[in-house]
Amino acid sequence: MTETIKTAMFEALLDLAIEQPEGGFIFTLDGQQYVLQDQLEISRIAEKHGYIVIY
Repeated sequence: MTETIKTAMFEALLDLAIEQPEGGFIFTLDGQQYVLQDQLEISRIAEKHGYIVIY
């Protein structure tokens, strides 16, 4: 069995966050949607999905 290593540039992940008019962001990763108040939460979510985040 081979293991897939997933990497993502932090800037590319930030581009996936859509700012909402009422405040906060909608962030979708691997088909799962998250409502965020702070874009810094993106790294934690990506790591939870098994990504290595490159800054």
